[in-house]
Amino acid sequence: MLQKMKKLLSVFLALALMLGVAGVPLDQVQAAEGDVVITLLETTDIHGHLVETPGSDKAEYQYRMAYMAKLFNDYRAKGEVIALNGGDTFQGTPLSNLSFGKYLIQALDAMKFDASAVGNHEFDWGIEKVTTSQATLADSQIPMLACNIFVKETGKPVDFAKPYTVIERSGKKIAVIGWADEYSADIMAERIAPYTISEDATLVNNLAKELKTKGEADAVIVLAHDDAQEAVEKFEAGHIDVVFGGHSHQIKVGTGSNGIPYGQGNREARGYAMATMTIGADNKVSVTTPEYMDIYENSDQLKYTEANKGDFDEAILKISNTAVDEVAPLLNQEIAELPVALDRTLIEGTLTSVMGNWITDMMRYEEGVDFAFCNDGGIRTNFEAKKLTVNDIYTVAPFGNLIYKIEMTGTQIVKLLEQVVGNDSSNMQMSGLTAKYDLTLPEDQQVFDVCLADGTPIDPEKTYTLVTNEYLATGGNKYTAFAEDRVSSVNTNVADNISLIEKVTKLGKEGPLVIDTVPRFVEAAKPAEVPSVSDKKTAYAGRKFTIQINGLAEGAKVVYSSNNKKAAVVDKNGKVTAKAKGTAVITAKVTQNDTTYKLKIKVTVKNPVIKMTASTKQLTVGQTYTFKAKAYGLKGDITWTSSNKAVASVTAKGKVTAKAAGTTSIQAQVNGKSVSCKLTVKQK
Repeated sequence: MLQKMKKLLSVFLALALMLGVAGVPLDQVQAAEGDVVITLLETTDIHGHLVETPGSDKAEYQYRMAYMAKLFNDYRAKGEVIALNGGDTFQGTPLSNLSFGKYLIQALDAMKFDASAVGNHEFDWGIEKVTTSQATLADSQIPMLACNIFVKETGKPVDFAKPYTVIERSGKKIAVIGWADEYSADIMAERIAPYTISEDATLVNNLAKELKTKGEADAVIVLAHDDAQEAVEKFEAGHIDVVFGGHSHQIKVGTGSNGIPYGQGNREARGYAMATMTIGADNKVSVTTPEYMDIYENSDQLKYTEANKGDFDEAILKISNTAVDEVAPLLNQEIAELPVALDRTLIEGTLTSVMGNWITDMMRYEEGVDFAFCNDGGIRTNFEAKKLTVNDIYTVAPFGNLIYKIEMTGTQIVKLLEQVVGNDSSNMQMSGLTAKYDLTLPEDQQVFDVCLADGTPIDPEKTYTLVTNEYLATGGNKYTAFAEDRVSSVNTNVADNISLIEKVTKLGKEGPLVIDTVPRFVEAAKPAEVPSVSDKKTAYAGRKFTIQINGLAEGAKVVYSSNNKKAAVVDKNGKVTAKAKGTAVITAKVTQNDTTYKLKIKVTVKNPVIKMTASTKQLTVGQTYTFKAKAYGLKGDITWTSSNKAVASVTAKGKVTAKAAGTTSIQAQVNGKSVSCKLTVKQK
């Protein structure tokens, strides 16, 4: 009988393994006696997306968190659950921004989250606004976790987060250790200034080992505001059982090269990561490879109706609607009068829209920069002539993209504009400059007549400053020039819609908004290149220079000649050698685009000479004076001499000291050419 039971158990275990491999959720497979099975759920980078309000019609609202909360309730109805949040909970929507995250915190509390990581956007309003000195989320008991953030001045751990928390489920202790990516550059400088973020992963590894060795934890989870796939490779296997991450706004599920499984629940409450942890009676821990559970793909299921009201958590629904009702008066606040309609449609024959002009003008306003750029995809609606409200701004610029300040040369700006013309992903709007393009020309040679707003041609060598959004700054929409062909790039950590609200509010107090409706990037036929040169040049005998021809087309042929080879000669490459005093006319015969041009340069050749530029004819004994001279057409250092050193001496720099009454000659010489000045020294 015992032998039969052993065989039956073997078959059962084999079946369980097959089902697990086949992708059947392991919580559907009966656990062995004494095992504790826990469902692990992780959201991250919610960014204020409690409920989406695309307009005033409540039927179109997407109750993301309420829908997710009901799913979490269903998991809890089946067994043990640990719910975790990967940070960046607040910044991103008017509901969150205008209430400073109040309703997000209420929702996380009602959903019984067990811990949260500290994200970089938790610092946006000041870390003290969203956390407590007891290391919890504000007005909540949810622990805030980060083992690697310290007070800069003392080196001690911060009080708004603790290194770890221990959660008990069915008699088992699960430690959750917090980790933050070194995201200081993603935070406004003054917000992060008091703190430092360590990149030493041994802080996690050693803590995990200590917790298990001392029996304080049966299992260890790392909750990181750091890309899960990258973070998992920083940690050591053996004491860490699973890693959940965030920050990169992506879906990440898998197993690290060290064997540690990892998961990351995307962004904006679009879904969550889920895994099953089993702690055996012998305390051996296993965790399934996390899965991503999407709720956003079918967005209609997030809309509340009588038919599907059972799919939502009533408490979170109430919080969501309260948030909408409270924030609505703020969103409906009128901030400026818009006298004309703003449309995203491109003006015919251009790559410009009137809305694009206004958005980029606002981006550039009071920023002390030369230009501003915004992708068409970042401008989400049109405006009729109306009184603009705060909600209008959030509607046209909903993403809360951070603004980047970038330096680029004139040449790099032109290259960027070539990318605009050739882009099959998204067009781009601009402020501070105008340009033309000709689609009949070869790719990357279609942009011309690039000028500043005042009509000044762009200087290829000069460095200009511009602002753009984070998406473009990092190469989005195939605009690689922002990321790869620039002088410098700095994240200002200011959200574009917040900045836009402030600027429109300020301008609205001054009167109706002023709108520029003139196209800035216009299609035109590029005029044929006409070569030109400077028509005069002075050179000194023995010196050389090369003729610079402007507007020389690719493949052009040039033949040079001189009408006076005694004065100056020219070689086939346009290098002129000045030979003797006189005048020569250099002719450059240019053939391009089936047209021949004769360009003439009058070259005046002078003999090399040295001239005194500062001198005196009289000094008194004891006085000093510095003589100066300049050499024209001569190479080498100027040497100074005095014909009567007893009367006056002179240094290598031309400084003369009067020593005794008498006369002397102060001479400057270079390469055989000299100039002198008679000096009389008198007694005092």
